[in-house]
Amino acid sequence: MPIALPKAFRRTWIDVGDGHQLHVALYGNSEGIPLLYLHGGPGAGCSVEELKLFDLSVYQVILVDQRGAGRSRPRGELKHNNLSNLLADIERVRCWLNVPQWMLAGGSFGATLALLYSAYYPNRVISQVLWGLFVPSPAGIEWLYGNRGAARLFKEEYRDFVDGAEPQELTALLTSYRSSLDDDCQDVRYSAAERWIRWEMALAYPGCMLGEINSPFSQSLASIELYYVANDYFGAFEKLIVQLPLIQCQTRVLQGEMDWVCPFKVLQNFFKGRASQLIEVTEIKGGYHALADVKMARAVMDAIQEMAKQ
Repeated sequence: MPIALPKAFRRTWIDVGDGHQLHVALYGNSEGIPLLYLHGGPGAGCSVEELKLFDLSVYQVILVDQRGAGRSRPRGELKHNNLSNLLADIERVRCWLNVPQWMLAGGSFGATLALLYSAYYPNRVISQVLWGLFVPSPAGIEWLYGNRGAARLFKEEYRDFVDGAEPQELTALLTSYRSSLDDDCQDVRYSAAERWIRWEMALAYPGCMLGEINSPFSQSLASIELYYVANDYFGAFEKLIVQLPLIQCQTRVLQGEMDWVCPFKVLQNFFKGRASQLIEVTEIKGGYHALADVKMARAVMDAIQEMAKQ
């Protein structure tokens, strides 16, 4: 018998301007510790499956689909979809909820977003647990999408990603993908989105069998991710360097030893010389990027449980 999924005690769409409406759903204890969950991608959207990370008797978990993602409207919209607006949207949601302070949890690009938000709004974040932190540096981007990083470890998967084309500069690859994702032919769009998603999944949890891909979802996710990487994540790396010292909350970063989306070495290089007593970085031995990996999921759940005691 399938396990019943938690039901939201409140669900709505918030108009944040620019034609965007964010889907917001609240779960758990309505009087509990407010905790905002920030999904990755960008563009992935939230899933109720991720609620297993939290003790819903303790936390009031706030799931927000970022601009263009998940159930937010319009799906896949790129106009006015940028880093500054994502950060401003988070603050709009907090004000809408009338929550003075909250805790944060997020993985991958969601961890990047959380780190930036906690730096721009240091008085609003009590503490945070982040995992699989994506560092949007030139090295991090090249590793993930270029032909000199993960491509050398996952050669066959990368050939599929570039559709058998000869090695090319990253800019040319991204331009080709944009052309395919905007093509008039639905089959061309779907094929491009599928190749994009399969490449990322191959790195997030190698060997994991990827089932049937939801076509509208995969196309919006691939399109938003492509849009952000093609725009260097709208200066996220430079903003992180400048703003990191402004973080005032206890921050735990959990990174898998086998994280091929953002290798631990890239993370180490980023934090080198930027150490803070408030930021604790832990390498999870044998851990991957995806929470489908039991080691990562357990480490994250334990850290979030400990955060409630602070």
